[in-house]
Amino acid sequence: MASTSLFLPIAVVVPLNGVLILAGQITRVLQFYRHVDWGITLPFIPGSMLGATLGTFVYFGLDEQFLTLLLGVILLWFCWAPPSALGRRLGGALPLPFFWVGIVHTFLSTVSGAGVLFQSVIINSKLSKDALVATIATTLLFMALFKSAGYLLAGFDYTPYLPVIVASWGMGIAGTMLGKRCLDILPDHYFRLLIKSVITLFALRLVGAAARSLLLGSA
Repeated sequence: MASTSLFLPIAVVVPLNGVLILAGQITRVLQFYRHVDWGITLPFIPGSMLGATLGTFVYFGLDEQFLTLLLGVILLWFCWAPPSALGRRLGGALPLPFFWVGIVHTFLSTVSGAGVLFQSVIINSKLSKDALVATIATTLLFMALFKSAGYLLAGFDYTPYLPVIVASWGMGIAGTMLGKRCLDILPDHYFRLLIKSVITLFALRLVGAAARSLLLGSA
């Protein structure tokens, strides 16, 4: 999404993002489907559908700067805050926690183009690196389908961007094939650290962008 925003308007990048990642997500699901954690994935799917529906309705009405800042702070918290006894009790008391994560993650992704909440939550789980990749790919594939359908029903026209979509699909498949080769040789500890580092950089970029917008708006 960050690279796409370099040559397309953000109003186009946000609804286009779900379509651009489809081929890469499908490829990852086919590669890792044996490792999918369905106990996480199945509750996430209906939550994601509801989050996409809500997000499509409010996409044009939310304050972008506030949402961007909130998302950045949430990502940093879930990625780096150590697990606590209170957090474990709350997580255990909440029925189907990944249903609610699906709602919030997809809602944020639909209205801002940037989710990553699910990744920052699941990275601290006890899943193997193959299970992490498989579960993230499967849940986000459904999310991308729900988001794209919502934008389409809301009136977004994808046809002018078909060349970009086709090129992205080709590169997404190639990148996924290369990524699997790297994953096979990357130790689990470094894999988790890499994911946390990417999420952290993304979150800091969001916080910085929101802060700049707020400062410029108040100047």
